[in-house]
Amino acid sequence: MSNRLPLSCGSILLVLITLLLSQPALAQPLSPEASEAEAEIRSAGEVDSKEVNQEAIEKLRRMSKEEIEALDQMLAKALVLYYDREFALALPIFMEIAGKVETMDIMFWLGTSAMKTGEIRLAIQKFKKMLAIDPKLNRVRLELATAYFTLGRHDEARQELELVRAAAPPAGVRKNIEKMLAAIEERSRKVFWNLRLSQGYLWDDNITAGPDQKEYDVVSFLGPGTYTPDEKSAKLKDEAWVTNVAGNLLWDMGEKNGLMWNTTGSFYNQSYFDYSDFNYMATDFTSGPWLAGRRDILKIPFGYTELEYGKKRLSYIFHVDPNYEHHFNQYFSLKGLYSYSTAKYHADKNSGLDSKKHRFELTPNFYLVNRKHILSATAGYEDHNADVDRFTYDGPYYALSCFTRFRTNTEFFLRYQWTRRDYYGSPPTDIDKDRKDKRNSYTAVLSQGFLKYFFASFAFSYTDNDSNCDLNTFDRTTYTVSAGCRF
Repeated sequence: MSNRLPLSCGSILLVLITLLLSQPALAQPLSPEASEAEAEIRSAGEVDSKEVNQEAIEKLRRMSKEEIEALDQMLAKALVLYYDREFALALPIFMEIAGKVETMDIMFWLGTSAMKTGEIRLAIQKFKKMLAIDPKLNRVRLELATAYFTLGRHDEARQELELVRAAAPPAGVRKNIEKMLAAIEERSRKVFWNLRLSQGYLWDDNITAGPDQKEYDVVSFLGPGTYTPDEKSAKLKDEAWVTNVAGNLLWDMGEKNGLMWNTTGSFYNQSYFDYSDFNYMATDFTSGPWLAGRRDILKIPFGYTELEYGKKRLSYIFHVDPNYEHHFNQYFSLKGLYSYSTAKYHADKNSGLDSKKHRFELTPNFYLVNRKHILSATAGYEDHNADVDRFTYDGPYYALSCFTRFRTNTEFFLRYQWTRRDYYGSPPTDIDKDRKDKRNSYTAVLSQGFLKYFFASFAFSYTDNDSNCDLNTFDRTTYTVSAGCRF
């Protein structure tokens, strides 16, 4: 902590008040965590009122020398903390001083410290008191508008800004007021939407997720023997066109931090050049309520997914995925998720794959550099119950991921996941053992935005599946180059 102010210098309060009676005091800008519009708008006016400061002098004259010296020391300490940005420590000292003698500057320092420590209602109380004394304090009026904006009281914030704008402030201040009004307009919207479309080229070295070997020793219902995978069960390479469309519509049904309704839709199509039997298409529609608080958000989405494989309808899935996230502060949150789904297959030959799945997840998230860097760690457990035991499994999974956004409108995503699956039955080619898999998956995506609405991306994925049943051991690598637009 610096020592810019001495602990005793005569009577700081008397000197300060005397100066205030002859010239306006300067106030400090709000925290760097505020938005650009909120931060820049602070330079509008000055804090001054001779009447209230004269009243403070009269109170000091009735105090003993010891009382004034004690207040001097408290004020000196509070100001050291204030200018060192230790606002949480400065606030209670300013409050104690204000209980005995309160100048306009002390009100302002108290209100500003309250803003910076999240005591928004206390800040509003002090700023309104100052404006009741002197309505011409545009600087304070802008601080009050920011406090209202922080609480989501947009109409009151807009009213204060309009009063300052009507007073014909300097051009720079008017520009910042317009930014703030635009931010209020954005926050006041009831319907938000986005749409993303992309077309890509995929190179896949194992479209079948098949094994490498040409021949395997197996134990089947007919006894020990060898098995040679056919062409469409072995490892195959191919290239594909990949089409992806995703959209989101969010309806704010009430006041800020209240009930919302979110609807999403997505379409994904993977069309191989040579082996169309492995084409894949997924369409999903999900809708459900969100309940948002200042630090919490609860989402309860219900969805329907339709899958096609090899140009034929494969299955349909009903799912519900409630999740809850609590933000402890601006740097850390904890998210919990439970997912339940039922899958039904269209073809009778696949009826044994009909299943119900339960999934549980817990994910701590770390937000750094104003959310430009996000680190996440996930611990989960999956319980998949199919009609046939050899398709039934359960097991844990763990994942680490990071997301980074650069100033060049470049985004980078990296994820690693480890998964274990313990199956309840054995495959037909290894009936003497229950299948157990361990999988390592790596994903990396680099995306570059340009011309406001357009982007290009490169994605890499690698999967290494190690199984005690040799036919289920495989590795797979894909590369995807995409271009698209987003609104």
